Amino acid sequence: MIPSARKQEAEGRRQKAGGRRQEAEGRRQEAGSSLLPVAYCLLPIAYCLLPSAFLQTAVAASLKVANGQIIQIKGDVQLKRSDGRIILPQAGTKIYPQDQLLTPNGGEVLVQCNDLSTFSVEGYGEKRLNDCASAKPPECTPGVYKCPHRGEVMAWNDSAIPYIISPRRTKLLNAQPRLRWNRVSGATNYTVSIKGEGVDWKTQVKDTQIVYPGEQPLQPGGQYLLIVRADTGTSSVEEPIIPGGLGFSLLEATEAQVVESQAAAIAQEPWTEEAKTLALAHLYLKEGLTVEAVEMLEDLVNRGIKTAPIYNRIGEIYGNFLALATQAKNYYTQAVEVADSNDIEEQTVAQDRLGQIEAKFGDQNEAIRLLTLARDGYQLLGDTERVRKLEKQLRELTREGKE
Repeated sequence: MIPSARKQEAEGRRQKAGGRRQEAEGRRQEAGSSLLPVAYCLLPIAYCLLPSAFLQTAVAASLKVANGQIIQIKGDVQLKRSDGRIILPQAGTKIYPQDQLLTPNGGEVLVQCNDLSTFSVEGYGEKRLNDCASAKPPECTPGVYKCPHRGEVMAWNDSAIPYIISPRRTKLLNAQPRLRWNRVSGATNYTVSIKGEGVDWKTQVKDTQIVYPGEQPLQPGGQYLLIVRADTGTSSVEEPIIPGGLGFSLLEATEAQVVESQAAAIAQEPWTEEAKTLALAHLYLKEGLTVEAVEMLEDLVNRGIKTAPIYNRIGEIYGNFLALATQAKNYYTQAVEVADSNDIEEQTVAQDRLGQIEAKFGDQNEAIRLLTLARDGYQLLGDTERVRKLEKQLRELTREGKE
C-alpha cells in the first residue's frame, strides 16, 4: 500500500472511532428512557486467584500466577515459597506453583485449586508440593477493564452521583438481587429503575438499597441495567463508560444448574463454615458471579474473620473487576491495618495497591509514604523488578511535588 493510501485508511479509522464514541455518549445520555445496549457488553469472564492486574503487583511483575488458595487451617501450618521463604499462612492465602505445604507439629491444611479440586496435608512433619495445576494469566475481556493495551481507564467514583455498587459488571444467580448505590449528600429520595429484556421497572425509595421484588422477572440470559436518580438531579448514568460496561445479566438456566450442583457439593463437605464460604466464593468468581462472591466475602468479615488475605481479596474484586475505587481503597486500608510482621506479603501488596490509588486520586504525600513502605517490603521479599518500578514512580511523584 502506498503511503498516501495508508494515511487515508488511518484517517478513515479515526473518523469511525470518533463516530462510535459519539454514538456511545448519545446512548449514555439517553439512559433514562432506553435499554442502553452499550451497558450490556458482558462476556464470560475467566477468573482466577491472582494478584490485581490493575496495580501490576509484584507477582504480576514476575509473571507468577496463583493456582489455588488455602481455605482451612488447623494447628501449626507453614508455607514454603518457591524462593525458600517460609510464611505462616491464613485462610485465603494464595498459593503458587512449586510452593510447599508443611505441617511440622501435626497441623492440617486444606487447599482449593483454581479448577475447584482440593487436597489436604496433615500429620507430623508432613511436607507436600502444591499439587494444583498451573494457571495461565486471564485474557483481557470486557469484564477485566484494566488491560495493558487499553491504558488507564480507572475513574474515581464521584461521591456527588448515586453510582451503582451492586449489581454491576456481573452475572447473577439470584433473580431478586439486593440493589445498592452510593449515598449522595443532600439527597432524600432516589428513583430506582431496571431496564432490560422483559423488564421496565421503577420505584422510589429513601434508603440507598432495596431488594428487587421480582414482579417483572429477570430472564435467564437477559441483559439489564440498574439506574438510580437522586432528587439532587444527579444520576448513576453520569458515571464514565468503561470497557465491559456497567450492566448485569442473569445466568442461563443450564449454567445456573451447574453452579447450584457444585454449590450443593461444597455444602456437604465436612469443612468449617469459613472454608465453605471461601470455596463457594471462588466458585462464584469463576462463573462470573462477581457481586454475589464479594458479598459472601464481606459476610465473612462481618462474622469476625478479619484477615489481610480476605481484605485484599475483597479490595481486588472491587478495584479490578467492579471498577469501584472507593470500596477498593476501604478494604486495602483494612488489609494494611490488620497485617502484622508475619503478613509481609499481604501487607506489602496492600500498601502498593493503596498507594497507587492515593497517587492517582488522593493525597500525593500519603502515596509516597505508602509506596515507600511497599518498596521496602518488596526488597525484603526479593522482588527486585517491583522495587525498580516503585523507585522510578517515587522519583516521579517527588519531582511532581516540587513543581
